[in-house]
Amino acid sequence: MDLTLQRRTFLHTAVAAAAAPAPKSASAQIRLWRGKPTLFIRDQPAYACFYSLTDCPGGRFSFEEGPRQSINQFVDAGFKLFQLDLFLSDCWPKPGPLSAGLARRQIRGILDVCPDGVVVLRWHVNMPEWWKEQNPGELTRYANGDFEKPERTVPVRYIQDDLRRSPRASLASEKWMQAARDKTAELLKALARVPEAKALAGLHVACGVYGEWHYWGFMRNEPDLSQPMQDRYAEYRRKLGRSVEKVPSTEERKALDQGIFRHPKKREAVIDYYRCQQELVADRIVDLCAVVKKNWPAPILTGTFYGYFFSMFDRQATGGHLELHKVLRSPHVDYLSAPQAYGTLYRDIGGSGVTRALIETIRLNGKLFLDEMDQTPSWKWLNNVDTAYQLTDLDADYALIRRNVLESFTRGAGLWYYDFGPGNQSGWWADTRLMADIKKLKDILERYHQREYEPAGDVLFVFDTEVFYYTGSIQGADPITDPLAVNRTMGEAWRSGAAVETIHLRDLEKVDLARFKVVVFANTWLMTAAQRKYVRERVRGANRHVVFQGFPAYTDGLTFNIEFSREVTGIPLPPAQRTLTQYGNTWFAADPPIQMTDWRKIFQAAGAHLYIDGGEIIHAGGGVVLVHTKGGGQRRLAFRNGKTLELTLPPKSSWLFDAATGERLL
Repeated sequence: MDLTLQRRTFLHTAVAAAAAPAPKSASAQIRLWRGKPTLFIRDQPAYACFYSLTDCPGGRFSFEEGPRQSINQFVDAGFKLFQLDLFLSDCWPKPGPLSAGLARRQIRGILDVCPDGVVVLRWHVNMPEWWKEQNPGELTRYANGDFEKPERTVPVRYIQDDLRRSPRASLASEKWMQAARDKTAELLKALARVPEAKALAGLHVACGVYGEWHYWGFMRNEPDLSQPMQDRYAEYRRKLGRSVEKVPSTEERKALDQGIFRHPKKREAVIDYYRCQQELVADRIVDLCAVVKKNWPAPILTGTFYGYFFSMFDRQATGGHLELHKVLRSPHVDYLSAPQAYGTLYRDIGGSGVTRALIETIRLNGKLFLDEMDQTPSWKWLNNVDTAYQLTDLDADYALIRRNVLESFTRGAGLWYYDFGPGNQSGWWADTRLMADIKKLKDILERYHQREYEPAGDVLFVFDTEVFYYTGSIQGADPITDPLAVNRTMGEAWRSGAAVETIHLRDLEKVDLARFKVVVFANTWLMTAAQRKYVRERVRGANRHVVFQGFPAYTDGLTFNIEFSREVTGIPLPPAQRTLTQYGNTWFAADPPIQMTDWRKIFQAAGAHLYIDGGEIIHAGGGVVLVHTKGGGQRRLAFRNGKTLELTLPPKSSWLFDAATGERLL
């Protein structure tokens, strides 16, 4: 063998490879197009409808047999957009350089079956075990106890114990954050040099509970007493010109002063802590998205889970997403995402299927919203050698898929199908009957996506996040704001037959108020003087009906004053009766939630359009109308243009119509 020739050939090949230009990567951006923020891939607008594998063992790798079967089914249905989970722990198993090998295999698994497919990697920046062992002082500490040590006898997800008092890097740790920055940049630089770069469209940055940026252990625990958080909180107080104090204890967090409220002055330290923690999380998201943009050679999509509002389990201050506008203002963040809300009023058949976020506020601020559709079909474990799982309610499965997908589309958003699958190993929609319906649905929405987007809502619900700094944050301490004024209210209102939109109080001035017959202030116990003035002078009047739940503007963040509530409502408060009462075009209910039948009465009095009666769910916008029902029956569907249809709706069904012609599409 001619070793000299072999060496010369090797060196020539290596030099040529080093000199070769980097592969052209997929270019992904969000642009305003035809009335809504829109995903552009390689300079072409795309309906942002993705398929995503799970993060669970056995179902998360695109190159393995089971997941690949599911990917193939979605490719056959016309899907070209994919999301895949990738954990820093897998890419950095020991001190030293990061390996991009698994990331490449994940992307290659898509390209092998869909050569023109593109991938968004859900990049979990949780620290590996060896890092946590070397850095115990950088871990989250909990005010209500030491670390839990659950016994595990089978393999579990990396994020399995995020809601426990588990050893997790404090989000205040600068050492963790620097490692996350460095390894994110290292991953991107490595991927930019390989052939798989052509398919990488974006990075979805993930950390906190389940990658969703809730603070560690938040549902049942009280983070974070770690030294990194003590330092962060001390600096936060110093910048405000206040005395340095320790992070508040559980007892201090429990203390309330007037019903459900903390006094702004007396509980200043607790309010400051929650603000510090909430701003910290938002800052980490923006920082990591900026790192992604900086370290990729082409336009790349950046996004994350943030903006959760509904179904926050009465833990908004401890683990919610209260600093929404800090994230929305960032040019480094392209999209936000959230799964659908939980509970019978939302997920069950006959429920609304709405997402956990205020979608219209996200759209108003120029960001794309991507819903995570992660609701299981009716699989039942049979323990049968021929058929392990079987669908038990196909009608409900069709109805829920259509309802959930249309909820995002009608509101100018996109989504991904997140495939936990039976046994958490992908394959939730593996049945050919479900896939046929998913394909028909996608084909229809691809056509309507090409049209100018027009929202259909004429009822606007206004919510606030700021108020949660001032209300009880321990579960049960405030039984009104989150459980009733937010969650029960939305569940009841969506059954009214009206087309509903939701925004944050801060975005009220950005809205075209002329579109709305009704504006509802749902949980706005906190308003500034400027906000009170705007509501009084601009929202009330113009023959518009305004609904107030509870006592709006009761605090301005400095004190409590019933005069603020009287000023903003124009009503002599407190009222003689606490039930729903009408004062001209103003409605007031001291005790939320207002019931569905009363919402219908209000909307009818205001002249808002009611598509249907009977408690069916309506999702309207983008040129289509979806009717979702549990019980079915004879119904009249009234379109906004005056056209009506007499329908016989089957139980457990979702029917889709063209909003202009009334043609039934599905």
